[in-house]
Amino acid sequence: MTSPDEQQHHDDESAMIKRAAQRYGTVGAMLAGGMVVFDKLLGRKPKEEAAIVVEASGEPGDIDVDGINFVLDDNTAVSSPPPQARLGLRRQVRKRRRANTHKDLLP
Repeated sequence: MTSPDEQQHHDDESAMIKRAAQRYGTVGAMLAGGMVVFDKLLGRKPKEEAAIVVEASGEPGDIDVDGINFVLDDNTAVSSPPPQARLGLRRQVRKRRRANTHKDLLP
């Protein structure tokens, strides 16, 4: 009888092979299956995902209302106003059209 961890690992392997078959056809499935077998022969254990924990000193601010303001050092501060305060600063993209230099080649 297999343990739940072994069953999950087997399901992950078969899902990887199916995904390779869908994307790359028979050759992709054969290559993925060979990689699984090669990995088992080497006896490597699957890596466990480490938990990532980030602590914050308080509730996050709403940058859509307040904008972003922070101090890098004594001489440098960074500020970005909220979107509604930047209405006059809209980004404009202008495309330049090249002049047709081959006019003499057209009939």
